[in-house]
Amino acid sequence: MAKAQKNSSSRSRLTENPVFSDLLGSEIRMSKARAWCEPIESKTLYLSGDERYEVWTIKAAERPHLLDVCSTDSNHQQENTNEDAADMNEILALTDGCDVSGWRKEKFVRTNAEVLSAFNVGSGCVLLRRETQLPIVLSSIASSAWDSLRDRLFQEPCTTASRQLYSSNRALHPWFERENVPVILDGCPAIDKWAAMKSCRFDNLVQRYGDLEWRFSDTHGETITLKTYQKYLRSIEGSTDDAPLAVYDSQFGGDDRSSLLDDYTVPSCFDSDLFASAIPNEDDRPPFRWLLIGPARSGTGLHIDPVGTHAWVTLIEGCKRWILFPAGTDPEAIHMRDPQIPSAIWFRDFYDQAMRDHADAVEVLQRPGETVFVPAGWPHLVLNLELSVAITHNFATEYPSLFLLNKAIAQAEPELAGRFEIALKSSRPDLFSI
Repeated sequence: MAKAQKNSSSRSRLTENPVFSDLLGSEIRMSKARAWCEPIESKTLYLSGDERYEVWTIKAAERPHLLDVCSTDSNHQQENTNEDAADMNEILALTDGCDVSGWRKEKFVRTNAEVLSAFNVGSGCVLLRRETQLPIVLSSIASSAWDSLRDRLFQEPCTTASRQLYSSNRALHPWFERENVPVILDGCPAIDKWAAMKSCRFDNLVQRYGDLEWRFSDTHGETITLKTYQKYLRSIEGSTDDAPLAVYDSQFGGDDRSSLLDDYTVPSCFDSDLFASAIPNEDDRPPFRWLLIGPARSGTGLHIDPVGTHAWVTLIEGCKRWILFPAGTDPEAIHMRDPQIPSAIWFRDFYDQAMRDHADAVEVLQRPGETVFVPAGWPHLVLNLELSVAITHNFATEYPSLFLLNKAIAQAEPELAGRFEIALKSSRPDLFSI
């Protein structure tokens, strides 16, 4: 009984606190016009204990280095503590990515101790913990750092990628693939006719597949239902997370969502893939296609696509900001780290300096229906400026170099390298005739 009473007290403290009530009544309503922030209803403020534990599990798997920042107990003790916290509907101990030294120099939103105390939900935990992009401001003229950053990034970039009008007779291996440079591909009739432009919008995916499990990474394979993810996005935790969770699902083609494969086609200029030629069985290949879903402030940190592949990314809804650096760029000079710095934090802390120091960097503001070609070996990062859904495929060609492709495969997938070369010699002997 005492446990239940404590749980009820913790859950009600937020909405009963007069400081929060005043803010909820005035400041959130005042913020309705903000495209990135919708008013929060009290029934959506909280995730349930089970839902919170699911979210924590994904964060712990994606950001294991952050557990060490806040954990002082043994793994066994920490695990028991986490389970107890979940039972009590309290926040589990996990620092957000922005808590790592150097990732956050200041809070994204102005607030004060009184406001923070309004979000206490039990055992001294603060609901929003270190996720400080609160969509609650203290006056009508106050503006968050995210507001300012987002407004800047919605402007057309100066160093944008070449924009190519799609041609129905465009040959395989177009010039930008051969020269290994990024482009924005627009005006593709096939994409305009994709059923996916409607079926893969977030609300439609929730309606059709909301009860199915969706993956957040190929590395750890953690999943939650899309309905729970939608609730996370609408909750205080998700809507104020400095680096919200995003779906990266490579398995949608092999389960009850496989009909989505019929809703789009690969643009013809990208319809040559040495992996597909050499290894027809998709189960024997590294993951190569993903359905990507993420809210504002989510994205992919600086990285290079795996095993020497190119990629194409078509946006279904939302808006994405890209930066791509030429192959061979010094990772330290652009703050490309492992683990990755969250995109929103990278843009805030390193964007201006990186663009001053790297005149050859390429920026893209991607809108629905547009396709970005990501050349092999180019470090890049992506930031969602609003809720975004995209489809992407990685593929391998003999450009810019078959030697570089084989070298990348040998480094990343040594067990695959030998099989790939043997199979490729059989399926594409023309590549070895010189």
